[in-house]
Amino acid sequence: MVLNMKKIFIYFLPVILFSAIVCQVQAQSGLLRYAERKALESNYFEAANGYSKAYNKKATYAAAKGAAESYTYLRDYQKSYDWWVKAVNFPEATNNDWLAYIAAANQADRNEAVFLALDSLTGTTLGPNLNLDSLKYWYGNKPNSAVVGVDGLNTNSAEFGFSKDSHGTVYFSSDRGGELDRKKKGLRIDKSYKYYNKKSDWTGRDYLSIYKMDESGEVTKVSVPVPDVFHSTDPFVLQKSPVLFYTVSREIRDSGSYEVYPEIYYSSINEEGQLTDFKGLSINAPLEYSLKTPYVDEEENRLYFSSDMPGGFGGFDLYYMNYSDDFVFEAPVNLGSEINTTGNESNPYLREGKLFFASDGHIGLGGLDLFESKVLGDGFSGVKNLGIPYNSPQDDFAFFITSDNKTILSSDRPESRGWDDIFELETRYKDFQALILGCDGEQLTGNLEVSLMEGSDRINVEIVQDGKGKLEASVAPEEDFEIVIKKDGYFSIHDKSLSTKGLKETSLEKTYQMVRVPYNTTAYVDLVFYNLDESAIREDAKPSLDKVAELLKSYSFLNIAVRSHTDSRASEEYNEALSERRADAVRDYLGQFGIARSRIEASWFGEKEPTNNCGDGVPCPEDQHQVNRRTELLLLAFPEEGKAYQLPPEMQGLDLCDVSNIQLPADLPTIYFGFDQASLSVNDMMALERVALMLREMLYHRLEIKGHTDNRGSDAYNEKLSEKRALVVKKYLEDKGIAPSRLNYEFFGKKNPINDCGDQPCTPNMHKENRRTELSLPKLKKDWTNKEE
Repeated sequence: MVLNMKKIFIYFLPVILFSAIVCQVQAQSGLLRYAERKALESNYFEAANGYSKAYNKKATYAAAKGAAESYTYLRDYQKSYDWWVKAVNFPEATNNDWLAYIAAANQADRNEAVFLALDSLTGTTLGPNLNLDSLKYWYGNKPNSAVVGVDGLNTNSAEFGFSKDSHGTVYFSSDRGGELDRKKKGLRIDKSYKYYNKKSDWTGRDYLSIYKMDESGEVTKVSVPVPDVFHSTDPFVLQKSPVLFYTVSREIRDSGSYEVYPEIYYSSINEEGQLTDFKGLSINAPLEYSLKTPYVDEEENRLYFSSDMPGGFGGFDLYYMNYSDDFVFEAPVNLGSEINTTGNESNPYLREGKLFFASDGHIGLGGLDLFESKVLGDGFSGVKNLGIPYNSPQDDFAFFITSDNKTILSSDRPESRGWDDIFELETRYKDFQALILGCDGEQLTGNLEVSLMEGSDRINVEIVQDGKGKLEASVAPEEDFEIVIKKDGYFSIHDKSLSTKGLKETSLEKTYQMVRVPYNTTAYVDLVFYNLDESAIREDAKPSLDKVAELLKSYSFLNIAVRSHTDSRASEEYNEALSERRADAVRDYLGQFGIARSRIEASWFGEKEPTNNCGDGVPCPEDQHQVNRRTELLLLAFPEEGKAYQLPPEMQGLDLCDVSNIQLPADLPTIYFGFDQASLSVNDMMALERVALMLREMLYHRLEIKGHTDNRGSDAYNEKLSEKRALVVKKYLEDKGIAPSRLNYEFFGKKNPINDCGDQPCTPNMHKENRRTELSLPKLKKDWTNKEE
């Protein structure tokens, strides 16, 4: 008996399973038919539930695609993406399904899925409404700004649209107020601006209304005087007159099932801010087509709006109607194929010669995107997607610019608190602008080698230059930067102080001065002297050479020119060899300090360049011959012509457009005289030879010469004597080739003594200190070698 029962069970098992499968198929078929019927009724909420249940009964391509499409209509982008993932994995999936999957991935902010799908669809026809190359470009470039919710307007409901009157009152749309009883008529306007019939009942949310926020932040509902209104939305307030345009959908008492389409009305606003009257456009046809999103160009007396009236390009198109001062409107004019597409265009807005609008027909990031087009008379030129962050994978619309240049838009992007939010564009990235000037204040023309680096990782920032000394870039907020600017023949600029941290302004502006490298500029001079027929370094020369060696050791941008000479006694051949030995003696002395010979340019002239007229056959006293036995020491800054020198840190902050700032101040001598004398000793001559050499090499310097006496003798006599003492120095320097215009002399007699010998007796040495001629440079520059300053 058991065996027989087992056989019966085995016999009936296929029948049972087949019956279950048939029931399951029939159940799924019923759910699919229900879902399809609800989709035809535009009740996508119930359609999505039906397709989802059908798929759970049996995973089929039709159920997955139906659920994906339903959630797309509901603009639930995450669920839409989840279902398209399922749909495209069926073998029945088409290229159009893949295109819808990419759109859903884009709208769900799944960029990686977009780019992976791009590879899968290479070579296929992607359709007119999605350009993956554009998507890749938009997502691959960091936006220069971000959006933030406008304070006081957004809730967890839907808020969208923005219009502001001349008193600062903001008008917007919202369905705040909570969920309604499901029995209430389910008429609903959403972002796609499709208005559904009374049977749709698919959201359970409150109707849309117009609200306003005053300058104090108080929000109140605006009561629309049009009777039997379900929705009132899209407010646009005029600036020159107290009039508000808006969109309504209203209950029209008629039998049967029908779709109610929105209309455009306008009302006057009284002093209390209330709408007092109403008038609809003559072209309103609420049982035939829609009118919505009014915008008024008050300068041109022109009303712009969106409509799906017959005769358009498909979906909603943008139109305008001219009107008279008393609001008599002419026939509507379609904006044409440059603006309108087979998709939907809405939310027109004009500013500074541009038309801004929303569209899902032009190439975009997904859903409605914001676009702009140049206004040319009654026509338009080009359509440009505003890109990120104006646009997102979701819907972005209702563009507006306030009188204080704040950019406003509406969106249901992920940052939204509710169904839609009103956002303000906030500049994240700062505009960096640098002007590069030369020494004369002129903009530096020609190409510059520029590196702008961000943060501790020194990420290169793209920078644009106009070839006329202007640099521009977008730089991240709250970051540190450094910039390096190079040009052949100029000191490079290296600024590590750039920062946008705490920067409230929208731009970071800098002006830099680029200075030509003053190649082979004499920075310091000195002289050493020799005994007759000798090349050995004298003791009195060692302090000078020690200082030169120290400067060469400390500053790599200095080299030295060593130029040696002899007097005229002995033959030319002998003297040339002697001057060479003197140059070698200086090189050897500096070599003791580690100064490389490559930094010492030695030359020798024998008796060819005397400082006076003591040439061959000319009788001269010994002191005249002594000043000819010399080696000139010239420290040259930036000696390698064409080398790209960095600005030495010691010279940071100096005005190097003035070459004299590179030159070190010399230790100028004071010339002392014997009693009642105005003649120079050999030591005085050697001291003045150094001064003459400095003035010949440093042409920007002018010398002050001031003569003095002691207090013995009359005022008149001493005044003349002090003049002679100043003039003897001046004449000596003039004889060395220094232009008289560079030598300014004064004389003071006994007026300015070093030692006051009037009331107290002075020693002979104290009197000698008063008998002097002082030398000074009137514009003595800072000594950049003095590190303590």
